[in-house]
Amino acid sequence: MPIIRKILTVHSPIGPSVVDELLTSIEGALHRVGATRVWIDPQSTHDLTVMAELPDRTELPPGAELLDADVPDPRALDEESLRDSDAALA
Repeated sequence: MPIIRKILTVHSPIGPSVVDELLTSIEGALHRVGATRVWIDPQSTHDLTVMAELPDRTELPPGAELLDADVPDPRALDEESLRDSDAALA
């Protein structure tokens, strides 16, 4: 049985084009790591809460695994990595 998880909350105000790009990127990343469904919580008010249905690790077939290695843990990012990514975006 899949697990429903709250993934993140996007705080407003940010422009609609930023929201669209951000949510499209997040949705793609979640699908790449095994999400079967991604949606905005309809109970969200001003902030948007992204939800996802992810497979239960205990129900994966033998040898199968989620691609967690492809999604960096944001807590593991240091200031230098953040500066490098900001420079790449500029």
